Amino acid sequence: MRPVPRTETAVDGVLMATWMAASPLVAYAAGRWAQARFSRAAQAQRAALRQVPATLLQSAPFRGVKGAGVVRDTPARWRLPDGTLRTGSVPAPIGATAGSTVMVWVNQAGDPADPPMRQADIADRTELAQGSAAALFAVGLAMIGRQARHRLNRHRTAA
Repeated sequence: MRPVPRTETAVDGVLMATWMAASPLVAYAAGRWAQARFSRAAQAQRAALRQVPATLLQSAPFRGVKGAGVVRDTPARWRLPDGTLRTGSVPAPIGATAGSTVMVWVNQAGDPADPPMRQADIADRTELAQGSAAALFAVGLAMIGRQARHRLNRHRTAA
């Protein structure tokens, strides 16, 4: 095994110091960007969606423990803010009975929609962005280190 030249050791040290010093900043910047982006998206979702009461037309099947889940396709009827009556499938708690009321999110057309992003969803996505940014920064520095070693080896063999 050949001894590692000082230059390679210095390059590795500089890259490690760069990662140690800059990765928190990279993660912080990515987190700020993600937080702003997902907060704007959630705000747009909340502006485009409405929550309305829906009356179940049939009972949601009872499977397992009551209240432990949701049946996605339960027939229901709901009234839009403009007074229009709509019928369709909505999510309902397991074991909910016909005639009971559940709150559903609807889009501007009155169709059922997924709820807007919650603060917990935004926080999860922000953390993922922070970790991904730090990891990608490390990969980038590793590629720089590999390129530097390759050039140093080529320079050494030419000498």
